[in-house]
Amino acid sequence: MIRALIVAAALVLAPVAALAQSLTVTNAEGRVTTFTPEALAALPQAEAKLGSKAVYVGASLSAILREAGVPQGPRLHGKPMQAFIVVTGADGYRAVLSIAETDPSFRDAPIILVDRMKTGPLKPEEGSLRLVIDADARPDRGVRQVESIKVVVAP
Repeated sequence: MIRALIVAAALVLAPVAALAQSLTVTNAEGRVTTFTPEALAALPQAEAKLGSKAVYVGASLSAILREAGVPQGPRLHGKPMQAFIVVTGADGYRAVLSIAETDPSFRDAPIILVDRMKTGPLKPEEGSLRLVIDADARPDRGVRQVESIKVVVAP
């Protein structure tokens, strides 16, 4: 009986493990930081809503950027204010956010890179990581299957 439960659990969890992937973040200087699922889980976690119902949970985007050497908080002034990030999904879909927009001192609503919903795992079509921007009136910047984030400084 116990063996059957272990086999059943392995079959259920196998697709979740297969979905787990790393995230690469390239800062404005070109330095690449790779985040494993474990590294993302160790960062400050937050909740955000997408639309009016679904509640997602994941790492704060500002914490991810800070770990990758992107100015946040008091360091975010001057030239860094000219920067923006491009979040890219596996399907090539992209969303752009200003660096200021990602900093909690400029915005009350959280922006997070989610790896689960409050009620359970992400749907398969969402991939293992999804960008969720709480308080957006439309979910169009909610990139699914996020693979990379790149910081670009406007000319």
